[in-house]
Amino acid sequence: KRLIVAGFEKVYDIGARFRNEGLSDEHLPEHVAMEFYWAYADWRDGMKMIQELYTYILGRVYPGKTVFNIRGHEVDFGKEWQEIDFAQIMKDEYGIQDLYNVTIEELIPLLDQHQIAYDADTINVPRATDSLWKRLRKTITGPAFLVNHPKFLSPLQKPSTENPQMVERFQPIIAGSELGNGWSEVNDAVDQ
Repeated sequence: KRLIVAGFEKVYDIGARFRNEGLSDEHLPEHVAMEFYWAYADWRDGMKMIQELYTYILGRVYPGKTVFNIRGHEVDFGKEWQEIDFAQIMKDEYGIQDLYNVTIEELIPLLDQHQIAYDADTINVPRATDSLWKRLRKTITGPAFLVNHPKFLSPLQKPSTENPQMVERFQPIIAGSELGNGWSEVNDAVDQ
């Protein structure tokens, strides 16, 4: 970020990361990641770049091949990436009428109904929503972008101008996994 402030309009980093979080087949504490910052660009520009990056790399590594079988999903990178609206998919799957104002009282029965384990002492709206999403995410083949995340899941991303309860964030979804996270940076000094 210092380089952006210093006048570099695009910077990236590919390197080792460590995060002190849980371990699963999709969440390793130690991993390699790419991070980029792009002045004068927003989340939509980032989505376009990620799609172009996948197309370019797959074309170089697997010339002429666009369809891949990944963990039981047949993923076609030759088609346009789908945009999945977070609130709409949660409504379609779970009947949540207003994701941006959902209560824990509405979410706990859904966790129970779908046999999703949770700690009754620490469960809250963000954790419950994320748990329901992770169950649903496994069914999405992609390539797709999850968009319109609730601000309560993403408090450090830039709020949407059309709905301040959601943020300008995207996550690439391929074969039931989140393979990245991108957003518009908060540039409102009061919000920061």
